[in-house]
Amino acid sequence: MAFVRTVNIIDDSGATFADAQAFEDAHGPMGIDNFHFVTEGTMTLNAEGTGVQTVLSYADEATHDAHLASDAENFNKYAGVTFTLVSAE
Repeated sequence: MAFVRTVNIIDDSGATFADAQAFEDAHGPMGIDNFHFVTEGTMTLNAEGTGVQTVLSYADEATHDAHLASDAENFNKYAGVTFTLVSAE
């Protein structure tokens, strides 16, 4: 059964972005393109322009957990942003 993780990601500097692509250019794809684990990923700019919401879909919860475990060593690369989990189900 599919598993979906939704996260809000905000730029810590207070910078604003014109669109999701500008945020991605500054901070990277935030997992939306990791098709080794993710079956579909989207990134949408928030109303304030200060960050994005990512929605990552997985085949199942085990694949989601494997993605998080594989990325744990890379969390220090995400300096400058704050992640807030919206949902994971």
